[in-house]
Amino acid sequence: MAQEQAGPTLTSITYAGRQTVKFGLIFLVILMVGRITINAFVAYWKATHSEPPPPPTVGFGLLPPIKFPAQTEDDKPISYKLETATGTTPDFGDRAKVFFMPKATASLLADQSAKATAAKLDYVFEPQALTTELYRWNRSQPLLSTLEMNIRTNSFKITSNYLSLPELLVNKQVPSGFEAINRVKTMLKRADLLADDVATASGEIVYLKSLGGELAPAVSQSDADFIQVDLNRYPIDGVFRMYTPEGYIGSITAILTGAFESRDSIVELFYNYHQVDYEQVHTYPLRTSQSAWQILQAGEGYIAVKGSDDAAVVRTVSLGYFDSFEEQEYLQPVYVFENADSGFVGYVPALDPKYIQK
Repeated sequence: MAQEQAGPTLTSITYAGRQTVKFGLIFLVILMVGRITINAFVAYWKATHSEPPPPPTVGFGLLPPIKFPAQTEDDKPISYKLETATGTTPDFGDRAKVFFMPKATASLLADQSAKATAAKLDYVFEPQALTTELYRWNRSQPLLSTLEMNIRTNSFKITSNYLSLPELLVNKQVPSGFEAINRVKTMLKRADLLADDVATASGEIVYLKSLGGELAPAVSQSDADFIQVDLNRYPIDGVFRMYTPEGYIGSITAILTGAFESRDSIVELFYNYHQVDYEQVHTYPLRTSQSAWQILQAGEGYIAVKGSDDAAVVRTVSLGYFDSFEEQEYLQPVYVFENADSGFVGYVPALDPKYIQK
């Protein structure tokens, strides 16, 4: 009688090995496919169920309202009409940045510092103190001109009698836009007044013609008697530009002639720059642009430029920042309503009024 083999045979071992490999490969494929499927599902879930961003920081607490210059009803259009490409106002999200603006403080050295700055602007004689903060310098060459400076804030204006001198208009081509902007920036840099956020801004120019002692836009450089340069801060995040109480007029604005070279060509200069601390920034909720439009329609907005029409037609709506000629505590956003054809520019504060002091 044959004796039974006790233990696995070679055939059974081979079969078991094949089965192990077979099911092992199947399990490995399942793992790989499963991992890809799970990763794809997680990515899809995150894309369609993303966590909401954290709420605005509102770290400055309640903000003071923007102080626009006083206006009368005559400064405003009699009606407003919206004619944007979409027929409505855009959505600018739910929040915007607000920046702290440190106030200039009085200094025992303010008098000496102001005189040093004036000397760099070519006003070297002793000034006249109009008030404790306002000084005036005079000079006679190359034009009769005056420098008035607030020695605490360094805000100043240079004015001259350039409009009363017809010899400035004879065969004198004004500098190009690039050259005019460069001359103004060079003059400010020489006086240590060219801040980084202005130095990196491109600047804007307008060619001007003298008509009966008044300035009017010129059609080209060759037709111009003067050129105006407007400098504002570099736009916030490279997108949201600055607007002043006079619309596109810069916080630094100058008029140049072609009758003189270099900085002598600057016959008028207004410097209303105030420092912004870009490191101290918080986000605040926005009111909707549609509610801002309703406020403008109700006649409660600020009109920077009334334009040529009594009935204002708004063609574009944007978000910008209001940069006052006067000191302000914070750089705050505004909704800007514009019409390039008529020249109309109007503002409405953009922040949710719940975060503005009454």
